[in-house]
Amino acid sequence: MRFYQLRGKENSFKYILIILTLIISSCGIMKKEEQEEIILARVGDKTVSLNEFIRRAEYTVRPQYCNGDNNIHKKIILNSLIAEKMLALEAGETNELVQNKAFQNYIKGRQEQAMREWLLHEEGFQKVRLEESEIRKVYDVAGRTYNVQYIQIPDDSIAGIVKKELHNNERLFEAIHQQLLGEDDIPEREVSWKSKEHLMIHEALFSNSLTKGQIVGPLRIDEDFHIVMKILGWTDKLAVTESDQQQRWNDVKEKLTEKRAMENYNKYVGEIMVGKKLEFDQNTFYKMVKLISPLYMRSPEEKRDLFLKNAFNRDKENPELHDLGVGIGELLDNSFFRVEDRVWSVRDFKEELQRHPLVFRKKIQKKSDFAEQFKLAIVDMVRDRYMTQEAYKRGYQHVNVVKRYTQMWHDALLALHQKYQYLEERIPNLSDSLNSVAVIEEYLNPYIDELQEKYSDRVEVNVQQFNDIHLTRIDMFVTQQNVPFPVMVPAFPLVTTDYKLDYGKRIE
Repeated sequence: MRFYQLRGKENSFKYILIILTLIISSCGIMKKEEQEEIILARVGDKTVSLNEFIRRAEYTVRPQYCNGDNNIHKKIILNSLIAEKMLALEAGETNELVQNKAFQNYIKGRQEQAMREWLLHEEGFQKVRLEESEIRKVYDVAGRTYNVQYIQIPDDSIAGIVKKELHNNERLFEAIHQQLLGEDDIPEREVSWKSKEHLMIHEALFSNSLTKGQIVGPLRIDEDFHIVMKILGWTDKLAVTESDQQQRWNDVKEKLTEKRAMENYNKYVGEIMVGKKLEFDQNTFYKMVKLISPLYMRSPEEKRDLFLKNAFNRDKENPELHDLGVGIGELLDNSFFRVEDRVWSVRDFKEELQRHPLVFRKKIQKKSDFAEQFKLAIVDMVRDRYMTQEAYKRGYQHVNVVKRYTQMWHDALLALHQKYQYLEERIPNLSDSLNSVAVIEEYLNPYIDELQEKYSDRVEVNVQQFNDIHLTRIDMFVTQQNVPFPVMVPAFPLVTTDYKLDYGKRIE
Protein backbone atom coordinates (compact mmCIF):
# COMPACT_ATOMS: atom_id res chain seq x y z
CA MET A 1 0.00 0.00 0.00
CA ARG A 2 1.44 3.34 -1.05
CA PHE A 3 0.78 6.58 0.76
CA TYR A 4 -0.53 9.96 -0.30
CA GLN A 5 -0.39 13.09 1.82
CA LEU A 6 -2.83 15.85 0.99
CA ARG A 7 -0.25 18.60 1.02
CA GLY A 8 2.40 16.66 -0.88
CA LYS A 9 3.04 16.20 -4.58
CA GLU A 10 4.24 12.61 -4.59
CA ASN A 11 2.00 10.11 -6.39
CA SER A 12 0.80 8.12 -3.42
CA PHE A 13 -2.35 7.18 -1.59
CA LYS A 14 -2.71 8.64 1.88
CA TYR A 15 -4.80 11.66 2.74
CA ILE A 16 -4.70 13.71 5.92
CA LEU A 17 -8.36 14.46 6.49
CA ILE A 18 -7.91 18.06 7.54
CA ILE A 19 -9.88 19.98 4.96
CA LEU A 20 -8.43 23.48 4.77
CA THR A 21 -11.19 24.89 2.59
CA LEU A 22 -14.67 23.46 2.93
CA ILE A 23 -16.98 24.41 0.08
CA ILE A 24 -20.64 24.08 1.02
CA SER A 25 -23.59 26.05 -0.22
CA SER A 26 -24.95 28.15 2.62
CA CYS A 27 -28.15 28.79 0.66
CA GLY A 28 -29.68 25.62 1.95
CA ILE A 29 -32.85 24.67 3.71
CA MET A 30 -32.00 25.93 7.18
CA LYS A 31 -30.62 29.31 8.13
CA LYS A 32 -33.13 30.38 10.75
CA GLU A 33 -33.54 29.17 14.28
CA GLU A 34 -35.76 26.17 14.81
CA GLN A 35 -39.29 27.42 15.17
CA GLU A 36 -42.83 26.20 14.87
CA GLU A 37 -43.96 26.33 11.26
CA ILE A 38 -47.34 27.55 10.07
CA ILE A 39 -49.40 24.55 8.96
CA LEU A 40 -51.33 25.21 5.78
CA ALA A 41 -53.02 21.81 5.46
CA ARG A 42 -53.35 18.52 7.34
CA VAL A 43 -54.08 15.12 5.87
CA GLY A 44 -54.34 12.67 8.72
CA ASP A 45 -50.94 12.68 10.44
CA LYS A 46 -49.27 14.37 7.46
CA THR A 47 -49.02 18.13 7.02
CA VAL A 48 -48.13 20.75 4.41
CA SER A 49 -46.49 23.82 5.93
CA LEU A 50 -46.72 27.32 4.49
CA ASN A 51 -42.99 27.23 3.81
CA GLU A 52 -43.27 23.89 2.00
CA PHE A 53 -46.14 25.19 -0.14
CA ILE A 54 -44.10 28.19 -1.30
CA ARG A 55 -40.97 26.14 -1.99
CA ARG A 56 -42.85 23.43 -3.87
CA ALA A 57 -44.54 26.12 -5.95
CA GLU A 58 -41.53 28.35 -6.62
CA TYR A 59 -38.39 26.18 -6.44
CA THR A 60 -39.41 23.94 -9.32
CA VAL A 61 -41.20 24.39 -12.63
CA ARG A 62 -44.98 24.28 -12.37
CA PRO A 63 -47.14 22.97 -15.22
CA GLN A 64 -48.90 25.53 -17.39
CA TYR A 65 -52.28 24.79 -15.86
CA CYS A 66 -51.18 26.25 -12.50
CA ASN A 67 -48.15 28.48 -13.12
CA GLY A 68 -49.90 31.74 -12.28
CA ASP A 69 -50.66 33.64 -9.07
CA ASN A 70 -54.44 33.80 -9.43
CA ASN A 71 -56.70 32.08 -6.94
CA ILE A 72 -57.63 29.20 -9.26
CA HIS A 73 -53.99 28.29 -9.88
CA LYS A 74 -53.17 28.54 -6.17
CA LYS A 75 -56.04 26.14 -5.41
CA ILE A 76 -54.72 23.65 -7.98
CA ILE A 77 -51.29 23.83 -6.31
CA LEU A 78 -52.82 23.23 -2.88
CA ASN A 79 -54.99 20.38 -4.16
CA SER A 80 -51.92 18.82 -5.79
CA LEU A 81 -49.89 18.91 -2.57
CA ILE A 82 -52.80 17.58 -0.52
CA ALA A 83 -53.32 14.85 -3.14
CA GLU A 84 -49.64 13.94 -2.83
CA LYS A 85 -50.12 13.33 0.90
CA MET A 86 -53.24 11.26 0.26
CA LEU A 87 -51.40 9.15 -2.33
CA ALA A 88 -48.61 8.60 0.20
CA LEU A 89 -51.18 7.41 2.74
CA GLU A 90 -52.68 5.09 0.13
CA ALA A 91 -49.26 3.63 -0.63
CA GLY A 92 -48.69 2.87 3.04
CA GLU A 93 -45.44 1.99 4.77
CA THR A 94 -45.23 -1.69 3.81
CA ASN A 95 -45.10 -1.49 0.01
CA GLU A 96 -42.18 -2.63 -2.15
CA LEU A 97 -40.68 0.85 -2.44
CA VAL A 98 -40.51 1.47 1.30
CA GLN A 99 -38.94 -1.97 1.78
CA ASN A 100 -36.32 -1.26 -0.91
CA LYS A 101 -32.88 -0.82 0.68
CA ALA A 102 -31.74 1.69 -1.95
CA PHE A 103 -34.83 3.84 -1.32
CA GLN A 104 -34.23 3.71 2.44
CA ASN A 105 -30.62 4.81 1.93
CA TYR A 106 -31.72 7.62 -0.39
CA ILE A 107 -34.15 9.02 2.19
CA LYS A 108 -31.55 8.53 4.92
CA GLY A 109 -29.06 10.46 2.78
CA ARG A 110 -31.53 13.31 2.37
CA GLN A 111 -32.06 13.40 6.13
CA GLU A 112 -28.34 13.36 6.89
CA GLN A 113 -27.64 16.16 4.43
CA ALA A 114 -30.25 18.25 6.26
CA MET A 115 -28.63 17.34 9.59
CA ARG A 116 -25.23 18.53 8.35
CA GLU A 117 -26.82 21.79 7.24
CA TRP A 118 -28.23 22.25 10.72
CA LEU A 119 -24.74 21.56 12.10
CA LEU A 120 -23.43 24.31 9.80
CA HIS A 121 -26.18 26.58 11.11
CA GLU A 122 -25.26 25.89 14.74
CA GLU A 123 -21.45 25.90 14.45
CA GLY A 124 -21.26 28.50 11.69
CA PHE A 125 -24.07 31.03 11.45
CA GLN A 126 -25.11 31.06 15.11
CA LYS A 127 -21.60 32.05 16.19
CA VAL A 128 -21.21 35.01 13.82
CA ARG A 129 -20.88 38.41 15.49
CA LEU A 130 -20.35 41.30 13.08
CA GLU A 131 -19.25 44.79 14.10
CA GLU A 132 -20.94 47.69 12.35
CA SER A 133 -17.51 48.98 11.30
CA GLU A 134 -16.85 45.73 9.41
CA ILE A 135 -20.06 46.10 7.46
CA ARG A 136 -19.43 49.81 6.80
CA LYS A 137 -15.96 49.18 5.33
CA VAL A 138 -17.35 46.79 2.72
CA TYR A 139 -20.54 48.81 2.20
CA ASP A 140 -18.45 51.77 1.05
CA VAL A 141 -17.03 49.79 -1.92
CA ALA A 142 -19.98 47.47 -2.62
CA GLY A 143 -21.32 49.77 -5.35
CA ARG A 144 -18.15 49.47 -7.40
CA THR A 145 -17.81 47.56 -10.65
CA TYR A 146 -14.10 47.03 -11.22
CA ASN A 147 -12.46 46.83 -14.62
CA VAL A 148 -9.45 44.56 -14.20
CA GLN A 149 -6.72 42.98 -16.28
CA TYR A 150 -5.74 39.52 -15.15
CA ILE A 151 -3.01 36.94 -15.66
CA GLN A 152 -3.60 33.24 -15.02
CA ILE A 153 -0.60 31.40 -13.60
CA PRO A 154 -0.75 27.60 -13.95
CA ASP A 155 1.95 26.65 -11.43
CA ASP A 156 2.54 27.21 -7.70
CA SER A 157 6.30 27.74 -8.07
CA ILE A 158 5.89 30.27 -10.89
CA ALA A 159 3.30 32.11 -8.80
CA GLY A 160 5.90 32.49 -6.05
CA ILE A 161 8.37 34.03 -8.48
CA VAL A 162 5.72 36.37 -9.92
CA LYS A 163 4.75 37.52 -6.43
CA LYS A 164 8.36 38.37 -5.62
CA GLU A 165 8.90 40.23 -8.90
CA LEU A 166 5.70 42.26 -8.56
CA HIS A 167 6.52 43.10 -4.95
CA ASN A 168 9.77 44.66 -6.15
CA ASN A 169 8.25 46.40 -9.18
CA GLU A 170 4.52 46.50 -10.00
CA ARG A 171 5.33 47.89 -13.45
CA LEU A 172 6.44 44.40 -14.49
CA PHE A 173 2.78 43.25 -14.76
CA GLU A 174 2.64 43.62 -18.57
CA ALA A 175 6.10 42.12 -19.06
CA ILE A 176 5.20 39.08 -16.94
CA HIS A 177 2.08 38.45 -19.02
CA GLN A 178 4.09 38.67 -22.23
CA GLN A 179 6.78 36.38 -20.88
CA LEU A 180 4.32 33.76 -19.57
CA LEU A 181 1.89 33.66 -22.48
CA GLY A 182 3.78 35.26 -25.35
CA GLU A 183 0.90 37.67 -25.99
CA ASP A 184 0.70 41.45 -25.87
CA ASP A 185 -3.04 41.78 -25.22
CA ILE A 186 -3.93 41.20 -21.57
CA PRO A 187 -7.48 39.91 -20.97
CA GLU A 188 -9.90 42.18 -19.13
CA ARG A 189 -13.20 41.74 -17.35
CA GLU A 190 -15.63 43.58 -15.13
CA VAL A 191 -16.32 42.40 -11.58
CA SER A 192 -19.17 43.75 -9.47
CA TRP A 193 -20.28 42.99 -5.93
CA LYS A 194 -22.96 40.66 -7.27
CA SER A 195 -20.66 38.84 -9.71
CA LYS A 196 -20.38 35.09 -9.13
CA GLU A 197 -16.63 35.08 -8.62
CA HIS A 198 -14.41 32.81 -6.58
CA LEU A 199 -14.57 33.79 -2.91
CA MET A 200 -10.88 34.79 -2.83
CA ILE A 201 -11.29 37.12 -5.84
CA HIS A 202 -14.41 38.69 -4.36
CA GLU A 203 -12.78 39.18 -0.98
CA ALA A 204 -9.63 40.68 -2.49
CA LEU A 205 -11.61 43.27 -4.46
CA PHE A 206 -14.29 44.21 -1.95
CA SER A 207 -12.71 43.96 1.51
CA ASN A 208 -10.88 47.29 1.26
CA SER A 209 -10.76 50.38 -0.92
CA LEU A 210 -8.34 49.82 -3.82
CA THR A 211 -6.55 52.32 -6.06
CA LYS A 212 -6.20 52.61 -9.82
CA GLY A 213 -3.17 50.67 -11.07
CA GLN A 214 -2.96 48.56 -7.89
CA ILE A 215 -1.85 44.94 -8.30
CA VAL A 216 -3.94 42.31 -6.50
CA GLY A 217 -2.50 38.84 -6.01
CA PRO A 218 -1.33 36.36 -7.02
CA LEU A 219 -4.37 34.66 -5.48
CA ARG A 220 -4.30 30.87 -5.16
CA ILE A 221 -7.62 29.77 -6.64
CA ASP A 222 -6.77 26.07 -6.82
CA GLU A 223 -3.78 23.76 -6.77
CA ASP A 224 -1.36 24.99 -9.45
CA PHE A 225 -3.76 27.76 -10.47
CA HIS A 226 -3.28 31.37 -9.45
CA ILE A 227 -4.58 34.68 -10.73
CA VAL A 228 -3.08 38.16 -10.46
CA MET A 229 -5.11 41.27 -11.30
CA LYS A 230 -4.42 44.91 -12.10
CA ILE A 231 -7.08 47.51 -11.27
CA LEU A 232 -7.71 49.61 -14.39
CA GLY A 233 -10.52 51.59 -12.77
CA TRP A 234 -14.12 51.32 -11.69
CA THR A 235 -17.57 52.79 -11.83
CA ASP A 236 -19.46 53.39 -8.61
CA LYS A 237 -23.23 52.98 -8.45
CA LEU A 238 -24.47 55.03 -5.54
CA ALA A 239 -27.29 53.85 -3.32
CA VAL A 240 -29.37 57.04 -3.40
CA THR A 241 -32.71 56.24 -1.80
CA GLU A 242 -33.14 55.04 1.75
CA SER A 243 -34.54 51.78 0.38
CA ASP A 244 -31.46 51.25 -1.84
CA GLN A 245 -29.12 51.99 1.05
CA GLN A 246 -30.90 49.54 3.33
CA GLN A 247 -30.90 46.85 0.63
CA ARG A 248 -27.15 47.27 0.03
CA TRP A 249 -26.46 47.20 3.75
CA ASN A 250 -28.45 43.98 4.10
CA ASP A 251 -26.70 42.41 1.09
CA VAL A 252 -23.27 43.22 2.52
CA LYS A 253 -24.24 41.97 5.95
CA GLU A 254 -25.59 38.70 4.52
CA LYS A 255 -22.47 38.03 2.46
CA LEU A 256 -20.14 38.82 5.35
CA THR A 257 -22.22 36.60 7.61
CA GLU A 258 -21.93 33.71 5.15
CA LYS A 259 -18.17 34.21 4.90
CA ARG A 260 -17.68 34.34 8.66
CA ALA A 261 -20.01 31.36 9.16
CA MET A 262 -17.95 29.26 6.76
CA GLU A 263 -14.77 30.28 8.56
CA ASN A 264 -16.32 29.18 11.86
CA TYR A 265 -17.49 25.90 10.39
CA ASN A 266 -14.18 25.15 8.68
CA LYS A 267 -12.46 25.61 12.03
CA TYR A 268 -14.93 23.26 13.69
CA VAL A 269 -14.49 20.64 10.96
CA GLY A 270 -10.72 20.90 11.31
CA GLU A 271 -10.98 20.21 15.05
CA ILE A 272 -13.10 17.10 14.44
CA MET A 273 -10.92 15.78 11.61
CA VAL A 274 -7.47 16.56 12.99
CA GLY A 275 -5.11 13.58 12.72
CA LYS A 276 -7.53 11.34 10.84
CA LYS A 277 -6.02 9.59 7.82
CA LEU A 278 -7.44 7.83 4.80
CA GLU A 279 -5.33 5.18 3.07
CA PHE A 280 -6.32 3.77 -0.33
CA ASP A 281 -5.58 0.27 -1.51
CA GLN A 282 -3.70 1.10 -4.70
CA ASN A 283 -4.71 -2.02 -6.64
CA THR A 284 -8.42 -1.70 -5.88
CA PHE A 285 -8.36 2.05 -6.38
CA TYR A 286 -7.17 1.88 -9.98
CA LYS A 287 -9.60 -0.90 -10.81
CA MET A 288 -12.39 1.32 -9.48
CA VAL A 289 -11.11 4.30 -11.47
CA LYS A 290 -11.22 2.19 -14.63
CA LEU A 291 -14.79 1.10 -13.89
CA ILE A 292 -16.17 4.41 -12.68
CA SER A 293 -14.46 7.07 -14.79
CA PRO A 294 -16.58 6.39 -17.92
CA LEU A 295 -19.72 7.09 -15.86
CA TYR A 296 -18.53 10.59 -14.94
CA MET A 297 -16.79 11.43 -18.20
CA ARG A 298 -19.95 11.33 -20.31
CA SER A 299 -20.76 14.15 -22.70
CA PRO A 300 -23.41 16.68 -21.59
CA GLU A 301 -25.87 15.03 -23.99
CA GLU A 302 -25.21 11.57 -22.53
CA LYS A 303 -25.59 12.90 -18.99
CA ARG A 304 -28.88 14.57 -19.92
CA ASP A 305 -30.23 11.38 -21.49
CA LEU A 306 -29.12 9.33 -18.46
CA PHE A 307 -30.77 11.79 -16.09
CA LEU A 308 -34.05 11.67 -17.99
CA LYS A 309 -33.88 7.89 -18.12
CA ASN A 310 -33.24 7.51 -14.39
CA ALA A 311 -35.21 10.45 -13.01
CA PHE A 312 -37.39 9.23 -10.17
CA ASN A 313 -36.62 5.61 -11.00
CA ARG A 314 -38.61 3.76 -8.39
CA ASP A 315 -35.69 1.82 -6.92
CA LYS A 316 -34.20 5.26 -6.15
CA GLU A 317 -30.68 4.26 -7.04
CA ASN A 318 -28.42 7.00 -8.33
CA PRO A 319 -27.63 6.73 -12.05
CA GLU A 320 -23.96 5.96 -11.34
CA LEU A 321 -24.95 3.17 -8.95
CA HIS A 322 -27.33 1.68 -11.48
CA ASP A 323 -24.48 1.33 -13.98
CA LEU A 324 -21.83 0.54 -11.36
CA GLY A 325 -23.08 -3.02 -10.98
CA VAL A 326 -21.60 -3.94 -14.35
CA GLY A 327 -18.13 -5.36 -13.73
CA ILE A 328 -17.91 -4.49 -10.06
CA GLY A 329 -19.19 -7.76 -8.61
CA GLU A 330 -15.76 -9.34 -8.26
CA LEU A 331 -14.48 -6.30 -6.33
CA LEU A 332 -17.28 -5.97 -3.76
CA ASP A 333 -15.38 -7.68 -0.94
CA ASN A 334 -12.03 -6.07 -1.77
CA SER A 335 -10.48 -3.61 0.66
CA PHE A 336 -10.85 -0.14 -0.86
CA PHE A 337 -9.55 2.24 1.81
CA ARG A 338 -8.91 2.49 5.54
CA VAL A 339 -9.94 5.31 7.87
CA GLU A 340 -8.54 5.01 11.40
CA ASP A 341 -9.38 1.44 12.49
CA ARG A 342 -12.11 0.81 9.91
CA VAL A 343 -11.46 -0.86 6.57
CA TRP A 344 -13.98 0.08 3.89
CA SER A 345 -14.72 -2.56 1.28
CA VAL A 346 -15.99 -1.70 -2.19
CA ARG A 347 -19.38 -2.98 -0.99
CA ASP A 348 -19.32 -0.48 1.91
CA PHE A 349 -18.42 2.31 -0.49
CA LYS A 350 -21.18 1.35 -2.93
CA GLU A 351 -23.79 1.43 -0.16
CA GLU A 352 -22.48 4.74 1.18
CA LEU A 353 -22.90 6.21 -2.32
CA GLN A 354 -26.63 5.63 -1.97
CA ARG A 355 -26.63 7.94 1.07
CA HIS A 356 -23.95 10.29 -0.24
CA PRO A 357 -23.38 10.54 -4.01
CA LEU A 358 -19.90 11.80 -4.83
CA VAL A 359 -19.39 15.56 -5.02
CA PHE A 360 -16.41 16.56 -7.15
CA ARG A 361 -14.54 19.71 -6.15
CA LYS A 362 -14.16 20.87 -9.72
CA LYS A 363 -15.39 19.96 -13.17
CA ILE A 364 -13.34 17.13 -14.66
CA GLN A 365 -12.15 18.26 -18.08
CA LYS A 366 -9.66 15.51 -18.90
CA LYS A 367 -9.62 11.79 -18.25
CA SER A 368 -6.18 12.15 -16.67
CA ASP A 369 -7.70 14.38 -13.95
CA PHE A 370 -10.30 11.85 -12.84
CA ALA A 371 -8.22 9.72 -10.44
CA GLU A 372 -7.15 12.72 -8.35
CA GLN A 373 -10.64 14.22 -8.23
CA PHE A 374 -12.10 10.79 -7.42
CA LYS A 375 -9.80 10.55 -4.38
CA LEU A 376 -10.78 14.02 -3.20
CA ALA A 377 -14.49 13.27 -3.62
CA ILE A 378 -14.08 10.17 -1.44
CA VAL A 379 -12.15 12.21 1.14
CA ASP A 380 -15.04 14.69 1.27
CA MET A 381 -17.56 11.86 1.53
CA VAL A 382 -15.70 10.43 4.54
CA ARG A 383 -15.43 13.90 6.09
CA ASP A 384 -19.19 14.29 5.78
CA ARG A 385 -19.65 10.88 7.42
CA TYR A 386 -17.83 12.21 10.51
CA MET A 387 -19.91 15.40 10.47
CA THR A 388 -23.07 13.30 10.25
CA GLN A 389 -21.97 11.33 13.30
CA GLU A 390 -21.53 14.59 15.21
CA ALA A 391 -25.03 15.66 14.12
CA TYR A 392 -26.50 12.38 15.38
CA LYS A 393 -24.74 12.83 18.73
CA ARG A 394 -26.54 16.16 19.08
CA GLY A 395 -29.90 14.67 18.13
CA TYR A 396 -30.33 16.77 15.00
CA GLN A 397 -32.45 14.04 13.41
CA HIS A 398 -35.19 15.32 15.75
CA VAL A 399 -34.98 19.00 14.69
CA ASN A 400 -38.36 19.94 13.24
CA VAL A 401 -37.07 21.35 9.94
CA VAL A 402 -34.93 18.24 9.40
CA LYS A 403 -37.93 15.99 10.05
CA ARG A 404 -40.17 18.03 7.74
CA TYR A 405 -37.59 18.08 4.93
CA THR A 406 -37.12 14.31 5.19
CA GLN A 407 -40.87 13.66 5.30
CA MET A 408 -41.42 15.89 2.26
CA TRP A 409 -39.09 13.76 0.13
CA HIS A 410 -40.41 10.49 1.58
CA ASP A 411 -44.05 11.40 0.86
CA ALA A 412 -43.34 12.83 -2.60
CA LEU A 413 -41.57 9.69 -3.79
CA LEU A 414 -44.10 7.40 -2.13
CA ALA A 415 -46.92 9.29 -3.86
CA LEU A 416 -45.11 9.03 -7.19
CA HIS A 417 -44.81 5.28 -6.69
CA GLN A 418 -48.52 5.02 -5.92
CA LYS A 419 -49.36 7.10 -9.00
CA TYR A 420 -47.34 4.76 -11.23
CA GLN A 421 -48.93 1.72 -9.65
CA TYR A 422 -52.41 3.10 -10.25
CA LEU A 423 -51.75 4.03 -13.87
CA GLU A 424 -49.94 0.77 -14.69
CA GLU A 425 -53.09 -1.13 -13.80
CA ARG A 426 -55.19 0.98 -16.18
CA ILE A 427 -52.96 2.00 -19.09
CA PRO A 428 -51.29 -0.70 -21.18
CA ASN A 429 -47.70 0.01 -22.27
CA LEU A 430 -47.31 2.90 -19.85
CA SER A 431 -44.95 5.52 -21.31
CA ASP A 432 -43.69 9.04 -20.76
CA SER A 433 -47.17 10.31 -21.65
CA LEU A 434 -48.34 9.49 -18.12
CA ASN A 435 -47.71 13.12 -17.12
CA SER A 436 -49.77 14.61 -19.94
CA VAL A 437 -52.80 16.72 -19.11
CA ALA A 438 -54.99 14.21 -20.97
CA VAL A 439 -53.85 11.36 -18.69
CA ILE A 440 -54.31 13.51 -15.59
CA GLU A 441 -57.82 14.53 -16.60
CA GLU A 442 -58.96 11.08 -17.74
CA TYR A 443 -57.40 8.88 -15.06
CA LEU A 444 -55.98 10.87 -12.15
CA ASN A 445 -58.64 13.54 -11.59
CA PRO A 446 -61.34 10.91 -10.90
CA TYR A 447 -58.91 8.99 -8.66
CA ILE A 448 -58.03 12.10 -6.65
CA ASP A 449 -61.75 12.96 -6.39
CA GLU A 450 -62.28 9.54 -4.79
CA LEU A 451 -59.42 10.14 -2.36
CA GLN A 452 -60.76 13.59 -1.47
CA GLU A 453 -64.06 11.98 -0.52
CA LYS A 454 -62.31 9.15 1.34
CA TYR A 455 -60.06 11.43 3.40
CA SER A 456 -62.39 14.44 3.64
CA ASP A 457 -62.97 14.09 7.38
CA ARG A 458 -59.16 13.91 7.92
CA VAL A 459 -58.29 17.00 5.82
CA GLU A 460 -57.96 20.49 7.31
CA VAL A 461 -56.98 23.69 5.47
CA ASN A 462 -55.82 27.03 6.90
CA VAL A 463 -57.86 29.15 4.49
CA GLN A 464 -56.81 32.50 5.96
CA GLN A 465 -53.10 31.77 5.51
CA PHE A 466 -53.77 30.33 2.07
CA ASN A 467 -55.54 33.48 0.89
CA ASP A 468 -52.57 35.63 1.95
CA ILE A 469 -50.06 33.73 -0.24
CA HIS A 470 -48.59 35.54 -3.25
CA LEU A 471 -46.50 33.56 -5.76
CA THR A 472 -44.18 34.58 -8.57
CA ARG A 473 -44.80 33.62 -12.19
CA ILE A 474 -41.10 33.03 -12.88
CA ASP A 475 -40.17 29.45 -13.73
CA MET A 476 -37.28 28.37 -11.49
CA PHE A 477 -35.43 25.14 -10.81
CA VAL A 478 -33.50 25.76 -7.60
CA THR A 479 -30.45 23.69 -6.71
CA GLN A 480 -27.71 23.83 -4.10
CA GLN A 481 -24.02 23.65 -4.91
CA ASN A 482 -21.45 21.21 -3.57
CA VAL A 483 -23.86 18.89 -1.77
CA PRO A 484 -24.66 15.22 -2.51
CA PHE A 485 -28.32 15.96 -3.29
CA PRO A 486 -28.46 19.34 -5.06
CA VAL A 487 -32.17 19.41 -6.01
CA MET A 488 -33.88 21.25 -3.16
CA VAL A 489 -37.48 20.11 -3.54
CA PRO A 490 -39.25 17.23 -5.33
CA ALA A 491 -40.75 17.85 -8.76
CA PHE A 492 -44.20 19.39 -8.71
CA PRO A 493 -46.81 16.61 -8.31
CA LEU A 494 -48.66 16.19 -11.62
CA VAL A 495 -51.74 14.50 -10.22
CA THR A 496 -54.75 16.81 -10.56
CA THR A 497 -56.07 19.87 -12.36
CA ASP A 498 -58.93 20.28 -9.87
CA TYR A 499 -59.31 23.81 -8.46
CA LYS A 500 -62.25 23.22 -6.11
CA LEU A 501 -61.70 23.11 -2.35
CA ASP A 502 -64.98 21.31 -1.66
CA TYR A 503 -63.68 18.80 0.87
CA GLY A 504 -62.16 18.84 4.34
CA LYS A 505 -62.65 21.56 6.93
CA ARG A 506 -61.01 24.80 7.97
CA ILE A 507 -58.19 25.01 10.50
CA GLU A 508 -59.35 27.42 13.19
